[in-house]
This record gives sequence, C-alpha cells and structure tokens, in this order.
Amino acid sequence: MTLCTPHERTTVRPSATTSRPPQGEPAAVVPRIFKPPLWEWSGFGEIGWWVRAGSGWRDVLLGPEGLRLDEWRAAGVVSTVKAGPHRIVYRVQLPEGVIYIKHYLVPNRRAILRQWVRRGKGRNEGKRSEHLATIGVPTIWPIALGEQRKRKFLFENYLVTLEIPHATPLDEFVMEQLPHWPEPRHSYVRQKLAEALAVMTARLHEAGFLHEDFHPGNILVRFPRGDDPELVMIDLDALRRRKQVTWKQAEPNLALLNHFFWLQSSRTDRQRFLRTYLKNRSGPSPDAGSLARRIEGATRAWAERLWRRWGRRCRSTNKYFEVFTGDECWCVAARDLDPAEVRRLIADPDQPFQAPGTRLLKDSRTTKVAETTLRVQGQPTTVIYKRFNRKKWLDPVLNLFRPSRAWRSWQAGQDLASRGIPTPRNLAFLARRRSFWNDPLFWLLPRETYLITIKEEPAVDLATYVGAILPTLPARLRQARLRRLTGALAQLVRSLHDRSLSHRDLKAANILIRTDTLDQDDRLCLIDLVGVRLRHPLPWRRRAQNLARLGLSLGQGSGRSCTDALRFLRLYLPWGLSPLNDWKGFWRSIETEMRIKRSRNQRRGRPLS
Repeated sequence: MTLCTPHERTTVRPSATTSRPPQGEPAAVVPRIFKPPLWEWSGFGEIGWWVRAGSGWRDVLLGPEGLRLDEWRAAGVVSTVKAGPHRIVYRVQLPEGVIYIKHYLVPNRRAILRQWVRRGKGRNEGKRSEHLATIGVPTIWPIALGEQRKRKFLFENYLVTLEIPHATPLDEFVMEQLPHWPEPRHSYVRQKLAEALAVMTARLHEAGFLHEDFHPGNILVRFPRGDDPELVMIDLDALRRRKQVTWKQAEPNLALLNHFFWLQSSRTDRQRFLRTYLKNRSGPSPDAGSLARRIEGATRAWAERLWRRWGRRCRSTNKYFEVFTGDECWCVAARDLDPAEVRRLIADPDQPFQAPGTRLLKDSRTTKVAETTLRVQGQPTTVIYKRFNRKKWLDPVLNLFRPSRAWRSWQAGQDLASRGIPTPRNLAFLARRRSFWNDPLFWLLPRETYLITIKEEPAVDLATYVGAILPTLPARLRQARLRRLTGALAQLVRSLHDRSLSHRDLKAANILIRTDTLDQDDRLCLIDLVGVRLRHPLPWRRRAQNLARLGLSLGQGSGRSCTDALRFLRLYLPWGLSPLNDWKGFWRSIETEMRIKRSRNQRRGRPLS
C-alpha cells in the first residue's frame, strides 16, 4: 500500500526502494478503476485479474495458473497479517517491493448475497481509493484486482496494494510510541495529530463519506517531513457515500472516532480536534459547546454498550476463553493457559497447593492463597492461585441469588480489563460441584471455587510501600514521591469511577505499585476484586464510600497531611475544587462515611486496615 494523491495518476514501476507512483501528470478526470485502457485483464479459470497497465506488475503477480501466492509461500516471503472468516490479509516481501494482498472470503449465504448486491469488497475499495484521492485524503494504491465468478456471479475476490512505507497504525503509535517521545516533541506531535485527523475527517464529511468502522486502527501515520504527521486512510470497504453528510449524521461518526481518544487523550486535544474540524467544514456550524456535549454523550453511551459486550466474553467459549467440564469440576479459562494445565486442575483443583515450588501466602477460614507456576503461552509463568472456602453453611443457598466470590472477582477482572483499568490478568475460574447421588438438593451449586491470575511483579501493595518504604527515603525525595503517588492514585480512582465501576473494599492493601519504575512514575493496579461492582451512572454516595475506605487505609502516615488529601480530591474531581463540583459537600460526605466505617468496626471488634 502507498499514498495516492490527486496528482499521482501515472503508472508505477516495481521498485525495491519506493512504492509511490511517480508524480507530475495531472488528472482532471478520475478514470473508472479496473477498466481499459489503464487496466489489463487476464483470465485463469474461474478467476479473472485486472492489473494496472504499464506498471510492470503483471508478470510479477501472475503466473501460468494465476496469482503466485503458493510460490511465495514456498519461498517463505509471505506472512499473514490478519485472518478471519471473512478476510485474510497477507504481506509479501518481493524484490520489486512489499505488497499486501486482501483475500475476501464468502463463508456463508449472507456474504454471497452481499457480493451480488454491493459488488465485491476488493472492487469497492479500489473505487473508493480513487474518490478519496480526489478530495486530498491519502489512501491505498491498488495495483491488481482478482475476482472469482461462477456463472457470472461473484464469489471470492482479491485486492493487491503497495505498501505504505514507514507507516504505523495510529492507535499503535498513540499508545506505544508517542508516550516515550521527549518533550517538547511529544506535545507538538500530539497537537499536530489532532489537527491532521480533524482535517481528514472534515474532508471525508464534506465529500459525503461516512466510515462505519471509523477508528485509529484503520488510519496509518507517518512523518515524511520532520515532526509533521501525515495520515493515510485504509480499510475502505466500510466507507459509505451519501449526497451530503448532515450534522445529525456526522455526530455518531465523530463519536465512533472519539471512543478511542476519549480514554487516550485530554479534553484539550479533543477540543483542538473539534475546533479544527468545524473550521474545515463549510456552511453554518452548530455551537461548538453543545456539539461537544452531544458527541461526548454519544461516545459514553456507545462505550458502555461496547464495554458490557466485552465484559461478557469471560462467560463462554469464544476466541478469548474456553469452557472445560470435568466429572466434579467446571472451568472457564483464557486460551493462553495451556489446556494440559487446565485438565490437570479440573482433575484435582487442590493439587497446586502441594506442588513443588509452591509458596503459601495465606491460609485462613475464608481463603487459601498460594504462588505457583503454570504454563501460559507455552512459557512457565508465576501465578497467584486462590481458593475461596465456604464462609457460612448458607453460602450454597445464597449463591442461588448472587454469584460466588470467585466468580465476582473473575467477572470484575474482565470488566476492569475491558475498560482499561490496570489489574493483574485473570487466567481461569474453577468451581467444584457435588455429586447428584450424594447431594440431590444442592448438586448444581458450587462448593469451593478457585481463581487464577498472573502475578504482577515486581510489585508491593500500597500499604507496605507507604508504611515501610516511603519512611526510609530522604525528606525531599519522600515528599516528591508522595505528591506523585497522590496524582497517580487520584487518576486511578477517577478512571475507575468514570467508567462505572466501584470497589467497596478499596484499601491500600488491595492496590499494587510497581517497584521497577519508581524513579520514573508510579504504576498502580487493583487486586482482590470481590467488592467491585458495575453500575451506570455511579452514585456519588458510592464514590464517597470508596474514597472513605481508601482514606482510612492510608491514614496520616509517612508525612501524608490534610493538604495531600485536598490535593488528591482536586485531582479526582473533574473540574477540581470549583463550586460546580460542590467539593466541600463531597468532602463532608467522605468524612461521614469514614465515621460510619470506624464505628462499625468498633462495634464488631475489627481493626481498621
């Protein structure tokens, strides 16, 4: 794949150094793509091929039997980029240059009917690449189209495009590369990305295009001129054209794009995007403030639906999880966990506690926790193995009306991961079951339940860090670390609550901090997720209870003062300590919840932790 601009309509010669078509010839009229004289047709049985005329690619791509894909596989120059029931994408490294092959499949009748009604996906992408080039949106450069036809009906088809050199998917760049760039380069590129994305989106909407799968994974970014980004649109099959894109139609499309950046960018960057977008749209524009609120509202509604769907993945067999059933045990496990390990656990869930090398961390009336090793993705991996015992004889009956503690932790871990809240990854949930003959009344209810998570290391819980590590540091370093920790903790709890989750037992002992990054930043994650609940919208009283529980666990140790607590609250609240938030009333609500917790523990004779 490579860029295609309005002035790049001439043929391209295969080259090992560049895949960009030569420039210079104007193209006032866009030719109908995949038609003579600019395209040459060749037939090979049921599959016909259109290849860009005069480009030199025909002999490179096609042999006596058609596409040389099997030859390239045998030569070891083919790699699979993406594979699914509807499409396979190959990357082929040839001496003439790198090409991408999209193989569109028709696995069912619905896909076949779609091909007949809407034409082939490969042909559609090629046509839309020509339209995008005319409006100044860089996009793919097709060099060949293959279509399988039986009795004139279209079935499987192929689209071959040139590589876009030095380009990275935008989501990958924003999440993995840009955070490591130094200032002020990081801020400059971040701002330019917002403006470039706004210009591209405005051009699409002005030309009547809406992308039904509009997310950064379908946009590539590269830097041909210093730090000024250049964006390239790919995956054009989801592009739909209308006579015009109204503001009502544009709002959900902007919300679709905003879903990714809602979690990855600041309000300032999103505002910069919207200002640039409105500036590049013609005609009267709506009020920017009201438009932003509608987009944010639509983004949140769409995100909630998506998060809940992702959260249900851990309940059944799919591409991420698999359900296993034994004689007296039931299990749902992540596919990365070795199936042999799962079968061994189903046969005897308590075996890891006696295995060589297992280290027992806790053994109480309610839980037994150990650190052991299991094979994950083919590699020995340290995991936390936790057994939940029956707390009361009534637990099996109560489980008729509520999930078990292990299942609540399992589901909460998936909910946190779906919403981007850091937590150790869940690997498996197991539940023992009774024999029908021994217990005909409660044979369906779980007995002991088990949870397996990957161990977060190197890390210590926040209570240990605040109580034992911070006091040993010099005063100036301790104060700097405490302020940075306050910001990281406020960001973690705010993200948790903003994404409709609460943690009833949000205490310092249930928060881990990485010890290998303390000199750069504080990386926190949540553990012991039995008390996590999903509710939208999250009531302020539940937020206050969470903060009260966290405040009591931190106490006043290690130099933490009321000023630090106020700084935490300022960072936690969306608009800081402003009258809009009624932060004084919220502060008093937290104090009330702290008094209630203290008096409850005193009545029950339990210490605060």
